[in-house]
Amino acid sequence: MFTIIYETWQQGGLVLIPILLVGFWGFCLVLATYADLGAGLWRTNLNPLFERVRNLLAAGDLAGARNLADGAPQLVRYGLSLALENRALSEEALRRLLSERLALSLFNLERHLPLVRVMAASAPLLGLLGTVSGLIHTFQVMTEYGNGNAVLLAHGISEALIATQSGLLLAIVLILLGQRLEGRVHWLQNQVEYGITMMLNQIYNPKEGGR
Repeated sequence: MFTIIYETWQQGGLVLIPILLVGFWGFCLVLATYADLGAGLWRTNLNPLFERVRNLLAAGDLAGARNLADGAPQLVRYGLSLALENRALSEEALRRLLSERLALSLFNLERHLPLVRVMAASAPLLGLLGTVSGLIHTFQVMTEYGNGNAVLLAHGISEALIATQSGLLLAIVLILLGQRLEGRVHWLQNQVEYGITMMLNQIYNPKEGGR
């Protein structure tokens, strides 16, 4: 396998270096976002969690509500804990505080995604650069040796094709991963907004929140 990788590297030309660097940087950003999301990446429904937190608040079990909040995904956990710790504030002040802090947390979760999209967009362009470079080498060989040297012609063509293939593969993978992460971040945002609204209704309007 290492022989195949080495041969591919040799045939791909120098353009493979920036393509691989772009792919490596993009995957590092994806992994960093995965780590920031934590358990929130895999949860499909947080409504039962918010229901249990609201029921515990209605029963006066603040410690139990905090324990449930500690087991939630990072953004949800932060929002619930912030609301529980500052419940003595007025409703307007607490909503403003939650809006500001959660907007900052959401920004931190999304901060790598624009760069992932840039990496995904630049990978096929670098592959296209490799295609042009390989074709130029092919024409140079044809100019110097004519059409009789098939080995040199094949080297230029393989350089063009391998660079194009590498750029497209990286772009496809990064786009799919980036879309998955962006979708999960927006899903968490919607879940947090719903859960926080439910909990604030229970804190400030216990009769309405309990319905």
